Amino acid sequence: MAEGHDDDGWDEWAAGWDDEPDARAYSRAAYQSLVTDLVGRGIALDGMTVLDFGCGTGLLTEQLVGQVARIDAMDTAPKMIDVLDAKVRAHRWTTVTTSTSVDATSPTYDLVVSSSVCSFLDDYPSTVADLVALLRPGGVFVQWDWEADPAEADSHGFTPAQIRDALTAVGLTNVDVRTGFSIPMGDESMEPLMGSGQRT
Repeated sequence: MAEGHDDDGWDEWAAGWDDEPDARAYSRAAYQSLVTDLVGRGIALDGMTVLDFGCGTGLLTEQLVGQVARIDAMDTAPKMIDVLDAKVRAHRWTTVTTSTSVDATSPTYDLVVSSSVCSFLDDYPSTVADLVALLRPGGVFVQWDWEADPAEADSHGFTPAQIRDALTAVGLTNVDVRTGFSIPMGDESMEPLMGSGQRT
């Protein structure tokens, strides 16, 4: 599977990541937007098997644990995984497994989530194709990423059209791309794009 970030510096953020109020607020808002998306599709989280791709220290996994049947949390930054492993042990989360790579080779998941990861990938379209291949029929792929400014050549993130094109190209249906949520961040606000689609 094509995976990983185009920046190897994520490990240095691991120790203090969970102490960042913005990071926690982001994960809570992402979770709420996920629930809203699934409800709109007539799907419940209960009993789902989930891949949290690019899980970091597991802030989104924290929101999901206890509701879903199983979470495989994956990140290529080992120190991020170390932080999540410590939480798994402390809370005795028996339904959470962690890794630095994705080992599944067949449709395994009801839900794949990727929060603020895809815009850092070396090959976004190829990785989305690999992740969607891991979804069972009816499974849902959801990503959150920063919106690029098309007027700036070096603007980080995606345009809505880029996300829509990528999700449609891999055969997802009921594709939806929109602002996932808006939460305050100092004098500004965080308003990431949310892209989702369903495997038929």
